[in-house]
This record gives sequence, structure tokens and C-alpha cells, in this order.
Amino acid sequence: MFKLIIGLSTILATSVFAAPKDYLYVTIGSDAVSGADKSLSTGKEIATAGGISVMRIHKNEVLKLSTMMHDKFNRCGGFVAHESLEEAQKVLSNGLTRKFSKSMPFLTYTIDQQETVESLVAQTSEFSIRTVIEKLSSYRNRYYKAQTGVDSQAWLKGKWTELGEGRSDVKVEYFNHSRWPQPSVVMTIEGNSLKDEIVVIGGHADSIAGFWGRERAHAPGADDNASGIATVTEVIRLAMENGYTPERTIKFMAYAAEEVGLLGSKEIANTYKKAGKNVVGVLQLDMTNHKGTEDLDIVFMSDFTNESQNKFLAKLIDTYVKVPWGWSQCGYGCSDHASWHNAGYPASIPFESTMRDINGKIHTKHDTIEQSGGNADHAEKFAKLAVAFMVELGK
Repeated sequence: MFKLIIGLSTILATSVFAAPKDYLYVTIGSDAVSGADKSLSTGKEIATAGGISVMRIHKNEVLKLSTMMHDKFNRCGGFVAHESLEEAQKVLSNGLTRKFSKSMPFLTYTIDQQETVESLVAQTSEFSIRTVIEKLSSYRNRYYKAQTGVDSQAWLKGKWTELGEGRSDVKVEYFNHSRWPQPSVVMTIEGNSLKDEIVVIGGHADSIAGFWGRERAHAPGADDNASGIATVTEVIRLAMENGYTPERTIKFMAYAAEEVGLLGSKEIANTYKKAGKNVVGVLQLDMTNHKGTEDLDIVFMSDFTNESQNKFLAKLIDTYVKVPWGWSQCGYGCSDHASWHNAGYPASIPFESTMRDINGKIHTKHDTIEQSGGNADHAEKFAKLAVAFMVELGK
């Protein structure tokens, strides 16, 4: 059970039915609560359990909270926004959301598709990835309430549609969200013998630059997270150009509104859970192009992820990518994998560095590809890993 830490008057003021419409509830790592209290004028901790806390905040302070989580805790995101107190409390009472997931693997992980994977890995293109990063970061921002956030998703949907043209088993569509204008984009390759089992490969599409400016801010977001979306797009290109057909259904996702509480991925993951969809693996690509840690190329976040799937991904690196990898922790709600983890699905996030070495230019106007040497060399390593994940899990 989780511990309630407020008095009767606060309970009445923050009940599901009495909460003012201009407030919302967030789940956040308990280690960040004191920082939130100091940064926000409206923050109020309501409940806590297992290192996760529920807070009530004013909607106008969501970006301030996001900025604080980045500046003080090096977390991109760092909290999950909820529509009600009841929804937030379910996270605390859900045993599947514990920090370190020791549950049994969802699948028997095997590596036996060497011919297909090695062929695709050999075709990865730094230039192709870089071109998409440059296009996405050319928008002033990809903020979830800005027209540029809508326009950038329209471009991406068109790009993915073009790549899948001529495939009757492929469709690209919007996942529209009723509470903000930016849609998520979902591309599906329908599986054959195991089409009811779903593999998800995604990243967030939005970008921000601090608290001020919002729709007007200059937020190119080249690393955070044009790099991840470009990496996903490279996997799609390789699959389409080589006529790849999986046994399991593969879904590629570009989530809206991650930077303000994982809103897009949370809605999608919860929709899938409510519909009883069998998601057997989720790979999150959030920041792939800035090599921040000298002796490591790919770093797995061990907290709020699936241990068995993480180890499988590490074996894929050793087999196909052959670069040094390691471990770090990013705290609660640091990216969209947390939405899937909270919904009970196995999720992993291979990252570009340890959190200690995170790219200090993200969430600013200086998050450009020049910070990564003007190329996509680092992201190409993640594309190779994601291709291997798609093929070995999609079989």
C-alpha cells in the first residue's frame, strides 16, 4: 500500500471530484520532490510509495517542472502527467511499476537471424540519419501546442508513408490526442503467423527550450529527440527497401508531448492496455547522437525497465554492433519507455551516454547537430541495434 501524507482539508481539496480544472496530478521520483517544492509555487505532494510520489501542480507550471527536472536531475521528462488523482494513485499501487523489474521474460530471447540482420546492419547510412535530423531540427520548435509541432509530424508521416509505399501490409496513421494539437505518428508492419503479438520501436517527436517562450521558443532539438526519430526512420527505410516481412507485428511510433509529462506515449500505452493488446517488447530511442561518455557507446538504463529484455539487447550489441556498452540509471519517468513500463509491458531505453555525461545543450537553442560534430555517426550505432531488435524479436 502507498502512504497518504496529507490532512483531511487537503484530501477534500484534491479529490478526484473536487480538484479545480486548472490543476493536474503528476507522478514523479520521490528524490525530486524537494526540488519541485522549491521550484513550483503550487506543488503539493499527496502520496508516496516505492520511490514514486504523486504531486498536484497547476497546469501553468508543467514546463517549469520539466525545466527543473532537466536542470537539477538531468532528466528529459522526469515525470508523468495524469488526468486524475485516481489514475496517478494507480501507478503507486501497481506492482509492475517498481524500479527494478525482476519479472520473468515475456519471450524466450534467441539470436538466430544472422543473415538478415547482418545484411541490414551493413546498409545503415549515417547520411540518411543525418538528413532526417537536419530536417526535423530546421523547425523553430516541435512543441506539442505549436503549429510547428503539428507541421513537423505531418512531414514525418509523409516521410514514413513514402518509405512504405506499395506495401499492402503497411499503414501509417496519426494517433490523435484530444487535449493538444500535436498528433503522434504510428507506422505498422502487420505480422504474419504471430500478428497479434506486437513489437514497438519509438521515440518522442516534440522539443522544448526551457520554461519561457513555449510556442515561440527556438528549440531545434537535434539530439533531443530528432536523433531518436531519425534513428527510427532509418530502421523503417532498411525494412522497406529490403522487403522485410516480420512474423510479429512491428509498430514504429513518434510520440507527441513527451517533454510535458510523457502525455502522448501514456495515452497510447494505456489505450493498448485497455484493449488487451499483447505488446511483447518496447524499444525507446531518446537521444542517440551525442557521445558523452568516453569509453561507452550505448548505455542501458537499468531502472524502470525490463531486466531480461535489457540483457537481450546487450547480447544483440555483442553479436551485431560490436561497440562498448554499459549501465546507468535515469530516474522515474525520464522518457516514454516509462509509459509502457507503467502499463505492464517490457520496455528498454538504450541511451547515448550515462546520465552523468548527458548532453548539456538539450532543451536550449543550442541543441543542434553541430554539437555532435555535424554528423550522425553515433546514431548509426543505435540504428544497427534497433534493426537487430526488430528482426530478432519480430521473427
